Amino acid sequence: AHAARLASGLAAKASDAAAGAAAAAAARAARAGAADAAVAAASRGSGSGEEPAGGEERPSRSGGAKSLPGATLTSGAPPDAGAWSLEGLADLYTGLSGALLKEGPPSAVYLGVYEAAKAALLATPAISPDPLVAYLLAGAAGETVGSVIRAPAEAIKSRLQSGADSTTADSVRSVLGTAAGRANVMRAWSSSLWRDVPFGAIQLAIFEGLKTYIINSPDIVVDVDTLLAEALFGATGGAIGAFLTTPTDVVTIRILTQGTGVDEACDEQACTLPVGFVGMAKEVYAQSGAMGFLQGARARTLYWAPAIGIFLSCYCSIRQAAVTSSLFG
Repeated sequence: AHAARLASGLAAKASDAAAGAAAAAAARAARAGAADAAVAAASRGSGSGEEPAGGEERPSRSGGAKSLPGATLTSGAPPDAGAWSLEGLADLYTGLSGALLKEGPPSAVYLGVYEAAKAALLATPAISPDPLVAYLLAGAAGETVGSVIRAPAEAIKSRLQSGADSTTADSVRSVLGTAAGRANVMRAWSSSLWRDVPFGAIQLAIFEGLKTYIINSPDIVVDVDTLLAEALFGATGGAIGAFLTTPTDVVTIRILTQGTGVDEACDEQACTLPVGFVGMAKEVYAQSGAMGFLQGARARTLYWAPAIGIFLSCYCSIRQAAVTSSLFG
């Protein structure tokens, strides 16, 4: 009898639990139905002839912000819960071909000239006692020669990424196919020397200087030839060099992206003639003051620190492998 009463009680509790679950499911379904009905009503209201005049976009419920390109929203999700599509992700790589053209050949020339100049300078009695001077001068020489290739390549990349041109071919025509474009490249090249030459000298001098200092310090036990150590040394040199050359980078980028043709340099009121380094520096100061020359300093430093770390560590690893295997005799 006791077992029967116990079974009966358990059955009653199970029945109550099932009834409660069914009621909760019904309530959730009712709320979902009400939400769908509200969305449908809002959709019908938006198509009831109250379209903004002049083809203007209707503000969204999130304060009038436009939908992000490439973002898709799932049904019933809030506007800020959009998932980026592959098309939106691909937009981050706009101008990749121009960037490869800008960095590949000039970097090869830069390092080739640097190694040759460094060997010659370290063999010079007047400079050999102070290797840091040799690293600075060799890095500056390498960057000077490499900049001859980098300047037009950077102009092409900058126009692509700024949206001035839609394809690499259009940018090449704009930069090299017109007299105004070539003149602008020359202005940009002359100004980029103030940025790239000290940057190239500083990053390699710090990289080589840190390695030399640790090698000559018996209290520091670190293998400076490991990939990680060289990446850290390169990142340090890249960060310091990038920050110190931010002012000239601001001026150079402004020169690269300024209008060079009638359609770009003129509006209904007046025409703006392209300017050189000094003229653009005056414009930056007039618009933003002294702090205008540090615009993007953090982003530039954070970009170049890992980039130079990867660049120099990979270069040293490839160079060491080539020497070990007697690839060059």
